[in-house]
Amino acid sequence: MATSKEYSEYILHVLGDGFSLKSMFGEYCLYYMGKTTAFVCDNRLLIKPTKQSVHLDEICEMQEAYPGSKLYYLVTDDQLSEPRGFIETMKAISAATPDKKPKKKH
Repeated sequence: MATSKEYSEYILHVLGDGFSLKSMFGEYCLYYMGKTTAFVCDNRLLIKPTKQSVHLDEICEMQEAYPGSKLYYLVTDDQLSEPRGFIETMKAISAATPDKKPKKKH
């Protein structure tokens, strides 16, 4: 089941400024300030497992984004009613992610 447009808009509304989505095969990659922090798949928010998100082990279940993928932290809709901690985690993931190297021109 692909993520609905309504759910993707809801995620952006909840997370606020600095976050953006890019559509990929009916699902979405979630960016903060241009860096990948999570995925939105099957109407679920899945945060990347990193050193900055390891504390989510205590409150989030791990699930695949799609069959056979690695595991990500599932943020439930109930948890999104208090998004502040998740927003801070995704900002920390973004801050720890190196900038992309510019592509070489031939």
